[in-house]
Amino acid sequence: MKKPALILLVSALASLSAAPRGLTSREIVIEDAVVVVQPEAVLTIPAPAPANPGSGLRENWCPLLEMSLGFVLPAGEQFGIYFDNKEQFANPYFTGGSVVNESHYRQAVAKAPTWIQAELHKTLLQLDYYPRMHFSTLIINAPDPIVDEIAFCVATASPQYLNSSFANPELFTENAEWIYSVASQLPYVEIVDVGSAATGGDYYSTTRYWKKDANGQFQQVTVPREIYYWYLVNPKITDEIQAYIDPNIVENNSTHSNNIAAPWNGGKFWRSYFYDFDDDVHPVLCDTLTQCLSVFNRDGSPGDAIRAITWWINQNMSFTSNNERPHQPVRIFAKRFGRCGEYADFSSAVARTALIPCTNISSVSTDHTWNEFWEDGWVSWEPVNGYLNNPLVYENGWGRVFGSVFEERSDGLFSPVTERYSEGVATINIQVVDQDMQPVDAARVVLAIFESSPRFDCEAYTDNNGMVSFKVGENRDYRARTETMFGQYPAIPGTYTQLVANTVNGETYNYQFQIAAPMPQPTIEALATPPDPEQDYRFTVDFQSLGYFVTGRTLWDDIDVLGAPARYYQHVDDPSTVSFLVVDADNAIFLDLDNFCSAYSYTGPVASGNAVFDIPAGQNWYALLDNSHRHGNAVLLSGTLAFEYWNTAVSDPQLPAAVFSLDAIAPNPFSEKTRIGLQLKEPAEMGLSIYNLRGEKVREFGAQKLSSGQQWLEWDGRNDHAEALPSGVYFLKASAGKDVQVRKLLLLK
Repeated sequence: MKKPALILLVSALASLSAAPRGLTSREIVIEDAVVVVQPEAVLTIPAPAPANPGSGLRENWCPLLEMSLGFVLPAGEQFGIYFDNKEQFANPYFTGGSVVNESHYRQAVAKAPTWIQAELHKTLLQLDYYPRMHFSTLIINAPDPIVDEIAFCVATASPQYLNSSFANPELFTENAEWIYSVASQLPYVEIVDVGSAATGGDYYSTTRYWKKDANGQFQQVTVPREIYYWYLVNPKITDEIQAYIDPNIVENNSTHSNNIAAPWNGGKFWRSYFYDFDDDVHPVLCDTLTQCLSVFNRDGSPGDAIRAITWWINQNMSFTSNNERPHQPVRIFAKRFGRCGEYADFSSAVARTALIPCTNISSVSTDHTWNEFWEDGWVSWEPVNGYLNNPLVYENGWGRVFGSVFEERSDGLFSPVTERYSEGVATINIQVVDQDMQPVDAARVVLAIFESSPRFDCEAYTDNNGMVSFKVGENRDYRARTETMFGQYPAIPGTYTQLVANTVNGETYNYQFQIAAPMPQPTIEALATPPDPEQDYRFTVDFQSLGYFVTGRTLWDDIDVLGAPARYYQHVDDPSTVSFLVVDADNAIFLDLDNFCSAYSYTGPVASGNAVFDIPAGQNWYALLDNSHRHGNAVLLSGTLAFEYWNTAVSDPQLPAAVFSLDAIAPNPFSEKTRIGLQLKEPAEMGLSIYNLRGEKVREFGAQKLSSGQQWLEWDGRNDHAEALPSGVYFLKASAGKDVQVRKLLLLK
């Protein structure tokens, strides 16, 4: 076995100190911290179409099962069609769970702007049935012009939050409506709507505002789309749970959720709470803002919104702390004091209330946080000290030489901004590979500054090329380690390896970490296609891999109180690859287990492809799109996948009229029993069977002679042995002669 290797290798045994973020009292738990440093790409995705038997002909080939590939394929999973040669039918096949095809879900994705559909799709798929229906319906029923704002907030919220009892759809609606309402009251800003949900497509909204340049001249500036949504529309600042908060309840330092309350029970949303709060003691924010004619005066003159907000914050807040360290902006405002962490969270919320994009800036290793607002570019801002557009004050005034400085997006994504706060900046690139030199995606890389012992500085999650990149300050000593699900480097837990001492401005340092283990993935051997004596059945595929989701774990998030799995953030990168293969039943099992398997048709990994596979008789077959060559990053797919049969007698482009129809299944989802409605045009002998996701028959009702008209079948969720089946997706196959129809059933217990 190869030894783990590192270019410029030096090992360090000191443990990484979990330095408390004294500015906020948030403890850094290394095991829960992941940062992605790659820029975002904007991709679109079609809404998935239902299985569509009889959609037409390709010459004499009749589609029996045709699916639109508008979905996300998780790492290590396969999706495709399973063909039972003996029973002569085909089913969808997905090792990663069910393929959601509910009408409300499809309608919500289709109504959203195209630029957010990919993320909305991925988020909705991770929800339980009822939250998915609830938030899909919220988007469907949302009126213009706030559809895009609501769809964005749903798409970018964590699935853990949307599945929880804390998620309140009323907040999403109020948040969007409030932005439009307040924009009409503030003289320095207006909402710009480009297109609408009615016209569809790539529609969006943003803000346009007035600023004063260095020469004292007024100019109008349009905020970029991604800045508007992420840093103004989003109701979440950093790690707080987006919710209505009772300002009078002391916030628990561990859960930060004990003061969440409904609006009718004392709960306040920070936008409306800040805007016109009046206690007859402190100045009122809306009175201050309505006197401002510009967002920011670069000539230093008063009268702009930023200087007015800075004054208002310091009239309402004191720099001190006690035992309570709240994260919720509403509670921080009620306390009216805090340290730099509370000031940063509060300042971001106040700026967004004033319809100015704002974010938090942090340097963990130097224990400080502050803000930036958008003014035709990001501008440094720290109300607690009165700093405005003075990014080098920390290095030149405080004598703090930063390691990594990053902007913290509301979903937990960190983006490096070190170059804005350091006179000298170096770049550290790290690639993670396995023992066979294959790049490892989804590997966690921890960067630490060495000051007598390693001190946490930043983290990143590798992309599909196994790469992460850090922007760091000069003249610092850096160490690092990487962790994956199948190995780590250095091999001893809690140890770090030396990278570089005394980083030099402008230099780029490249390293490679090698894990002493192979990345789990199957070995696929391509075999010649068996001969097919007759034209009867075939698979056809036409696919494109639009991109992949680089996913990381949030460093801080109050949703932890649910005890839920780790909270994830993501961004989409481009391009990506996926494999297509056709295997028999035995090799499908080997593939699913990451073992050696043989494929009778194999293409991949590639960014796109198409293939036709004539199905030989005598075996069961799988036509699969496969993402097993990735360790953690999901792939965004589009295209079509179909199972077709040959019919020389058909000359009309429409298939013969169906003998029966499956016109009602209720309830679906169900917990105890469901009724399946059959509408027969004439008396027929019906075959009725239930299959699981792996294509295994679990219930056979036997041939039943049924008369014409409405007929009903009841299923109690049990197999042929009267044993209760587990929750999951099942398929009902109904047949009469050559007329075969398949419907999906969802059993929930």
